Amino acid sequence: MRARLIGATIESLVEHGYARTTAVEVCRRAGVTRGAFHHHFDSLASLLAAALSETYDEHFVPRREQRPKTIADWIDAAWAHLQRPQFKAVIEIWLAARNEPELAAGLQPAIGKYKKIFSIEENEILRRQFGESARIRAFYRLCAETMIGLALGRATTPGGAPLDHEANVIDQLRELATVVK
Repeated sequence: MRARLIGATIESLVEHGYARTTAVEVCRRAGVTRGAFHHHFDSLASLLAAALSETYDEHFVPRREQRPKTIADWIDAAWAHLQRPQFKAVIEIWLAARNEPELAAGLQPAIGKYKKIFSIEENEILRRQFGESARIRAFYRLCAETMIGLALGRATTPGGAPLDHEANVIDQLRELATVVK
């Protein structure tokens, strides 16, 4: 039941955005009652926090066998995840939290999880694989922020179609990765 509610929330966020993702809409999509919703979550904010955390776990935490060997491999893996439709749900939640203090407070554990995944300063696996020089940290941040920007651009494009320049930007990041040490 909990998984159905989380899945319905992500689907609604991707399809309709935050403004039209309500508890009523999520319950309708999940095929559950409001009582079932409140049995698992005390508010829409707590459901959104669970959906955000679940999305990170499912789509952004690499399994041991999937860990990239080079920064160029990491760029490919990260971009593969960030261009998925589910990342639009993440963007929707991030933007909504900016204006809703209750939601922002409820998201702190999920945001902490995101930092551990995407921050070279907080991710020991990334530091061991790629190093931790100032240049590597800066390049890593450049790549992450660039790809998030591309994903945001795609999320705001009708139909979520790829942007004309995405492939060129990703190719440039891969090329730069070969010279960064």
